[in-house]
Amino acid sequence: MEKSYNLDIVRADDTSALIDFMCGVPSMDNFIHDKENGLAKFIKLRLSNLWLVYEEGKAVAFFALSKDALVLNNEDRRNLENKEKDCSALPSPDDADKFWDKEKYPAIEVDYFAVCKEMRENPDDHLGTYIIEEICRMADADIYSATMFLTVEALDTKEYSAVEFYQKCGFQFSDVAQNKYIYDTTFGNQPTTRRMYKIILPLD
Repeated sequence: MEKSYNLDIVRADDTSALIDFMCGVPSMDNFIHDKENGLAKFIKLRLSNLWLVYEEGKAVAFFALSKDALVLNNEDRRNLENKEKDCSALPSPDDADKFWDKEKYPAIEVDYFAVCKEMRENPDDHLGTYIIEEICRMADADIYSATMFLTVEALDTKEYSAVEFYQKCGFQFSDVAQNKYIYDTTFGNQPTTRRMYKIILPLD
């Protein structure tokens, strides 16, 4: 039986509520608690908006969002049309050429996202997946600007990789991002993140 959640998701102006928060990934925990060069600095500079996720008054997760633009090429178009051919989020055949003629597409980037250690390491707990679905709902309900995609730079290091989690949440690599990744790794630059995207579907 899937667990139901009773969560409060609230905007925060600073990271003070995360003083005792630990996700269990050392590099991420260091980033969260580094007041000078970590998460607090990005929120202070308004490069991201911070959202705290509470369960019974305890901060069990957080995420930070910013505006983004997704670049897709013809291969991405073919992949999306094959995968989402019955999806109402894609344009009708009459409008397809005009739609795909755009240089970039409106998106919201998940800049930072972490779930507390005890819930993240529980295989029966799917809080992370649930929160991604909530972010999709928030983006779809935005009355101020159009948003078609979520994007993320998924952490991908020897210490920890979030790529598989995001794939389970419906994210994929764009052909553009894959080409850049191949180029970087070929010429000796080993990225620590992988750019991924997810189309926002109507969540009726």
